[in-house]
Amino acid sequence: MLIVGERINTSRKVKGEPVIEQAVINRDEKFFADLARAQFEAGATYIDINAGTLTSGEPEALEWLTQVVQDAVDAPICFDTPNPMALESALAVYNTQRGRPLINSITAETLRWDATLPFVVQYKAKVIALAMDDTGIQQDPAKRLSVAQSLIEKLTDAGVPLDDIYVDPLTFPIGTGSDVGIAMLDIIDKLMTQYPGVHTIAGISNISHGMPARKLLNQAMTVLALGKGLAAAIIDPNDRYLMALIFASEALLGRDEYSMNYITKSREGAFEGL
Repeated sequence: MLIVGERINTSRKVKGEPVIEQAVINRDEKFFADLARAQFEAGATYIDINAGTLTSGEPEALEWLTQVVQDAVDAPICFDTPNPMALESALAVYNTQRGRPLINSITAETLRWDATLPFVVQYKAKVIALAMDDTGIQQDPAKRLSVAQSLIEKLTDAGVPLDDIYVDPLTFPIGTGSDVGIAMLDIIDKLMTQYPGVHTIAGISNISHGMPARKLLNQAMTVLALGKGLAAAIIDPNDRYLMALIFASEALLGRDEYSMNYITKSREGAFEGL
């Protein structure tokens, strides 16, 4: 499973305080280098960087974060921004020897599509396709499925291979409706069936927003989504129990040949104390 480490995001608060945002403003290089290394060592495939809460200076901040992260770890970066100027600045300094970038995200919104697609093509990037269009975020799962299907068709028509597309069906907090989890799982299942070769991805932690004991909901949702074919997740890789569940689930679902990844992680001590 492709793991996108979610912790370098200025919208994330620590005990209610905007610690990440302030560290970006202060250009605290050690703080972010340590954060990137901790996620990479915990199993993150990509390191996500997001400076979207800054009221000004996002392009400069994302460019700076790119340089700090790629100097700290030998991992590709997921560029998490709807701002084309910030995306351009960050990609301009990105070292492709770290691996192909992942752009988070493109949508079917006209302005965002037109602004983002050229970067996907130019950098031969993998891309997260967020199931929303000019009508906004739709709670109706049938609408989100239709938008996701349209995005896949448009991206492949533009020459983007299915294997480079990661469709995000949108994860709504379970507190907004008892059926939102089921709806998300159904969209994943239908997309994986209809488009063999495409990938699905989700920001799993959104499911637990506003709920107590959030980790339990995140862990359960990850396992359920894996069962429907989820290929990637934007999560906290430092949640050892969640990572262990991913390895165990992949072994049980036949996505880990002879359970070798699971066995290797066990021998490395990844499951000790759980």
